[in-house]
Amino acid sequence: APASSTSGNFSQFAPDSATSPHSATAKSQKRREDGMEEVKKAKSRTAFSKEQLQTLHQRFQSQKYLSPQQIRELSADLGLTYKQVKTWFQNRRMKLKRFQNHNMWTERAQCLTQSSFQPNAYLDMHSRFHQGYPITASNIQTVPPLRQHYGAEQ
Repeated sequence: APASSTSGNFSQFAPDSATSPHSATAKSQKRREDGMEEVKKAKSRTAFSKEQLQTLHQRFQSQKYLSPQQIRELSADLGLTYKQVKTWFQNRRMKLKRFQNHNMWTERAQCLTQSSFQPNAYLDMHSRFHQGYPITASNIQTVPPLRQHYGAEQ
């Protein structure tokens, strides 16, 4: 979970692993057609500079989605590839969505605790929903049997 400051400002979150300058280089093995194994280095993560990140964050604040032309222009300005900028914006939108979902659940939990919500009292009051609804003769409805038709009626 990201570490946030008490100010609640989203930009105060620690950088995610995609922007971390520490990246491990992994190796993967792939069997070639001739039976020999080929060792291939996995693509390492991009370590964006502080200036690049600052520009990307500023642009994201004003515009969550970029057109392909805008991505090309921004990537040229920052010295990044089209795919790097496109992926950064996709990842950043997902990070924002996760943050908003987390805040929504946190706010709901705070609302329940502030309104003196007591789960035990709720379960005691509504225990029949948690233990199965009793079946009695008064709450069973009879359903007429379905008629099945095989071929033409005779």
